[in-house]
Amino acid sequence: MDAFFASIEIAENPHLKGLPIIVGGNPDRRGVVSTCSYEARVYGVHSAMPLHEAKKLCPKAIFITGNYSLYKNYSEKIMKILTKVCPIVEIVSIDEAYLDFTNFVDEEHILEIGQEIKNQIFYKTGLTSSIGIGSCKLISKMASSFQKPNGLLQIKSGLEVEFLKPLDIGKLPGVGTKTEEHLRKKGFFKISDLQEASLEKLIDLMGVSRGYYLHKACLGRDPRVVEGEKRSPKSIGKEETFDKDIADILLLQEVLENQLKAIFEKAKERKLRFKGFSIKIRHPDFKTFTKSYTFKNFTQNYHELRKAVFSLFESFYSGSPPLRLLGVSLENLSDGYWQPTFWDDL
Repeated sequence: MDAFFASIEIAENPHLKGLPIIVGGNPDRRGVVSTCSYEARVYGVHSAMPLHEAKKLCPKAIFITGNYSLYKNYSEKIMKILTKVCPIVEIVSIDEAYLDFTNFVDEEHILEIGQEIKNQIFYKTGLTSSIGIGSCKLISKMASSFQKPNGLLQIKSGLEVEFLKPLDIGKLPGVGTKTEEHLRKKGFFKISDLQEASLEKLIDLMGVSRGYYLHKACLGRDPRVVEGEKRSPKSIGKEETFDKDIADILLLQEVLENQLKAIFEKAKERKLRFKGFSIKIRHPDFKTFTKSYTFKNFTQNYHELRKAVFSLFESFYSGSPPLRLLGVSLENLSDGYWQPTFWDDL
């Protein structure tokens, strides 16, 4: 979240908008800055800074003691949004979380999901958020900070090294002030300098543990997994926007079958049953239509699913106008009782 506590204070008190806000307490007493608005940050104020020092840097700032119960209520609303959107969520702190969409959303569509999350958070809380999308925790964390406030940045798989290359070494998570000073004395200024160094050299400079970490991190590698409670997703879908509009029924049926096989495999991996599905089409004029179908009972039979999907599609689309987009989603999912032999149907 962007300047979380300060943003909440502004949301609750709109007259504070545009002013330098510092949450932490009375600057004439001992204490540190908890959060500050971006208007205060331009003066050099930052989290964990002594309040008296913040007052010297920004004497016109409005100092607020803070209301943790209020902040917690906002946090719960936001985390509820996240857990509804993604089946695997790791809540790191009151204003930060990791989401793992690996087996649920294709990389080419994940940016749309990120924007939808931002929209939902703003609609329900009035707060802006910054989201980073990447192949691992380290990259997503750095991407989320890259365009704050109200940022959304995706670093696609394979581009991690290029993304990190021009950044200062201090931007790399785990590189604190002392480590940064030590590395600069040794001639390391950019992350690209770390990328060019051998593992042996980094171990020699920083020790085995720190050297190995820097070697992996500077290349955008992070073995940590998102350690959230695993829940069944609300749906599993796949859609495709065509380079050229398509009216060929046979070609569209081939696209639909490939999509259906892909999402069925994802359900299979998660051992999920389904009770319904929906088909989505979009015309060249961007008008979008969706039709759904519900089975009488939960199923995991591919042939039953395929027959129903193609029957609905034939009744849904006659071949005109041509389609700009086609997609299909499995819905009403359950991870309850299942029979492994059913998965051999595909």
